[in-house]
Amino acid sequence: MLEDLEHHLETGPAPEAGTGVVPWTPPAGLGPLPVELAPRAQALVAALNAAAARTAAARDGIAAQLAAVRSVPLAEDGGSSVYLDVAG
Repeated sequence: MLEDLEHHLETGPAPEAGTGVVPWTPPAGLGPLPVELAPRAQALVAALNAAAARTAAARDGIAAQLAAVRSVPLAEDGGSSVYLDVAG
């Protein structure tokens, strides 16, 4: 099971998922995590949290870019130039 989670983390979202979300449910009846697997599971959780933080940062960046694009008025008559300050 850890191998599957590690593989999904390393390879990224499955193309067939479309949304980037890989559906996963833990198998039934696993019982408690063996002590010898705890460090590996903790590393996996840390890597998943880092991936979630990168995804959130990318989402925020895209939202800021969309807001900038939406703030540009539409040139309806074509008689005036519209400039977008991409430097800041």
